[in-house]
Amino acid sequence: MLVDINLLPKKETKNKTTYLVGIIILVLLIGCSAVIYSKYSAVKTTEYKLSKQLNTLKEIRGVEEKKYTASEGANSVIQLEKTVLWAEEYFVETVPLIRHLSSLLPERGYIQSFTYVDDGIVTLIVQFDTNKEVAHYLSSISNSSYLSSVKLNTVLTLPFNEEEEATNGSQNSLETFLPRYLAQYEIVLNKEELKVLQKEGN
Repeated sequence: MLVDINLLPKKETKNKTTYLVGIIILVLLIGCSAVIYSKYSAVKTTEYKLSKQLNTLKEIRGVEEKKYTASEGANSVIQLEKTVLWAEEYFVETVPLIRHLSSLLPERGYIQSFTYVDDGIVTLIVQFDTNKEVAHYLSSISNSSYLSSVKLNTVLTLPFNEEEEATNGSQNSLETFLPRYLAQYEIVLNKEELKVLQKEGN
């Protein structure tokens, strides 16, 4: 008995399956490649935009820095001009003003510090022998036409100076042990009257 076995159809099916699997793998590879390329392109596009924005920001920053530098330079020049004008207006008046303030001091009083605090405002520190002299000097300078207003800020009592007693000898020992008073006055200048004082001083 002869058995006829036909294997051709089965072989064709196997070939079709292999072919189909190959197509599917190829499609997947193409799809993956397309997705990867799309992502890569998006990243490169974003990187390009960010780089462009960064360059633009750098340019803007450079322009603003130049403007700021120019502005600062202009402000410095203006400030310098104001300082020169202020110096010309007030420092010339300092000598006659101090002479005037000194002329109102008691015999043993003297000015320790004379400082411009603000435009037309002076802080004056004066040493006195007695508290009464502090009040008397306040009254004297308050009546000065060269000053718009006067305020007594603080009065400090200086400690005894034992070294001065040893240096000056026994004759001055009583005087050395008397306290000294430092008074701080805040003075607002009368600019118009000071111009008159300036001319009189010249």
